[in-house]
Amino acid sequence: MKHYKIYLTLFISTLLFSCREENPAVFNPQDQLFFSSWDEIFESYWNGMNYSYVFWDIDPTDWDAVYREYKPRFKDLEFKNSEDSATVKELFEGMTENLIDHHYLLALYKENGEEWFQIRPAINNDIKKRDYFHLPFSEESLRKTIEANEEKGRIKQWCSAQVNDLQLHSYCIDKNIVYFRLNTFALYDNIAHPEVEKTWDNYLSLIETTPDLKGIVIDTRCNGGGSIVDLSFILSPLITQETTFGYTRTKNGMGRLDYTPWSPFILYPASKADGKLEYLKEIQIERNLENIPIVALADLHSVSMGEQTPMAICSLPNGCFIGETTWGGHGVLTDDFNDTYGGAFVNSAFYVHTTTSHTKNIDGTIYEGIGLTPDIEALYNEEAFMQGNDTQLERAIQYIQTGK
Repeated sequence: MKHYKIYLTLFISTLLFSCREENPAVFNPQDQLFFSSWDEIFESYWNGMNYSYVFWDIDPTDWDAVYREYKPRFKDLEFKNSEDSATVKELFEGMTENLIDHHYLLALYKENGEEWFQIRPAINNDIKKRDYFHLPFSEESLRKTIEANEEKGRIKQWCSAQVNDLQLHSYCIDKNIVYFRLNTFALYDNIAHPEVEKTWDNYLSLIETTPDLKGIVIDTRCNGGGSIVDLSFILSPLITQETTFGYTRTKNGMGRLDYTPWSPFILYPASKADGKLEYLKEIQIERNLENIPIVALADLHSVSMGEQTPMAICSLPNGCFIGETTWGGHGVLTDDFNDTYGGAFVNSAFYVHTTTSHTKNIDGTIYEGIGLTPDIEALYNEEAFMQGNDTQLERAIQYIQTGK
């Protein structure tokens, strides 16, 4: 994630702005460049969250109670006091520990602009406590599992690409199953790169030409998200009808509950693509995929678009999600605080990275802070994976071959 580091001058006074529930004056924490006390920093942070946080209608945190409890505890803390500094960390951790935004990050800065410490409530208060917690696997380890299957003669027509942070794979496994993987949603941004285009084209060509095609696996394990445009690249060529797979609304005003109306997430077939995706019309799959299983493979570390893609696949009549319950961070991220009083905000003391939008599934359920539950659970087996056996992929193959 991008952190904005702005120098903090701690000894120049600024106007102390006190926001109360009964006095919701216009306040922009990004206008504050100088702070003279931890009390002022608390005020700035509390007000920024009061205006920008998108989940106040469903979050269990009572933000007004937070003000009443923590305001006096910040008031007498001193800069450059080691004991007080330790207290500050504890206070910010306590204020944020129950926030359900699983994209949420709070970073505080030192006087010289360096990051002092970072708080991510989702990791310590949820992800690491799940009984199936594991560290993300490396792309190098994944490649070794592919190579192991290639040596066994199971994989044909393997194409891969590595450009910047993007890594792609596409191949045919066990003669009639097509596999496509990306570790971040930056396909559209890099599609002009020859290796990326070749790997994507290989994925589409295999779907169109593989004899007796049995199924398709879309792997977004350990995928931290990215551009929603990529969803159209991956799925639009496979469908023939518009598919609504969820709904979204964004923060759009000073009030805690100021939102746009719910708008549908619609996946359009390539034949109806327009704008910058218009050339997708040229790659519509002609093959009838109505009875071909499309399997989303995702895990604990699938976040944002990494889990919205399984959400979209599950909305298809032939879709299935196999793997682990996902991270639980579904909203869109933008830095538009000055326009809508929503999303990320930053000043010389801290940076807050928070979601701008609600997302809910087609059934109306909001999975923020929870994650999507797979249709078929397949937990990561690190020991087997390191020996070249991808047990989660094997479970997806088993489902495709047997329907179970």
